[in-house]
Formats: sequence, structure tokens, C-alpha cells
Amino acid sequence: MKNTYILAMDYVYRVCIWLSGFSLLFMTFIYLIGIYARFRPDLPAWLDFMPRASTSWPEPLSQICMITFSFVGAAAAYRAGGHIAITMLVDRIPAAAQKGIALFVDLAMLATCIFIVKWGIVGCQDAWEDVIPSLPFLTSGITHLPVPLGSFFTLLFVVEKLLFGPQTRRELVQFGSPKVGY
Repeated sequence: MKNTYILAMDYVYRVCIWLSGFSLLFMTFIYLIGIYARFRPDLPAWLDFMPRASTSWPEPLSQICMITFSFVGAAAAYRAGGHIAITMLVDRIPAAAQKGIALFVDLAMLATCIFIVKWGIVGCQDAWEDVIPSLPFLTSGITHLPVPLGSFFTLLFVVEKLLFGPQTRRELVQFGSPKVGY
């Protein structure tokens, strides 16, 4: 059971890394298109697929990418131990109390993730039919899906940490490890 869950979380971790990375890359590309279209409408013929004037779609599409990068990337950062952690107070208390505080923090994270998943899904359902004027092929509910999805991934990683301990020392989550991504 333990190994199966950890291997499944390895897969989810990789999905989080790739999804957040592609979101950041796509967001950068979209902003470049928007800037170029705004200030240089005389594009060469081979770039006919790009707009010839300032358009309204790059900004909201980039925001969707940023939401995806933030929430899904935060899940990966949590598993890797790369999130912001302020330990000044915790470092000054006895080791036994540190374990208690760490458990409290994990349980608070669990509660927060459950809250965001639940209300994120409700928010997506409420806005499912609302069309975004500048992106008529997307609804507002679809654009908010990364919020509960990223929180669900974080929830899975919190459960993993509570049941099997932190995975921050594993080779897969170590930054710069030669086997990352394999």
C-alpha cells in the first residue's frame, strides 16, 4: 500500500511539474504575442495566424495560465519542501514540541485543502455557464478549475506526508537531481 501510494504521488508530482511548467511557458508566449500585436501590427505574411492589432484575449488567457502555474506548482512545491516556511520560532523550541507543531501545520494544511477543494468546485459549478467575452470558447467555470485541482493535488501530498512522512529527501523531488523526470 505504502509503495503504491508513493509511486502514484510520484506520477502526480510529475504531472504537477509539467503542467505548471507548460503553463508558465505558454503564458510567456501569449504575452509575447499580445505585446507584438499591440506594437507591431505589420507582421510578415508567414505569421498570418497572429492578430494584426491589439487583441483582448492574451491577458485573460495568461491569467488562466498563471492560476494554473500558481496552484498546481504550489502542490509540487509542497511535496518537494520548496514552499515558503518560516521556521524562526519553531527552530527555538524543543524537538518534541517541533513535532507537535509540524503535525498541527499538516492538519491545518489538510483542512485548508479540503476547504479550497470543496468551495473551489462550488465556485466552478456556479460560474460554469458564464462565458468570458474575450474568450468565447471558455467559460468562467472552466478557467477556475486549476484552483480546486491544484488544491486536490496538495491534499494528496499532505495525506502522503501524514501517512508516510515527508518526501523531500527523495531523489525525484531534489532540485538538480540527475534522475528528476525519469
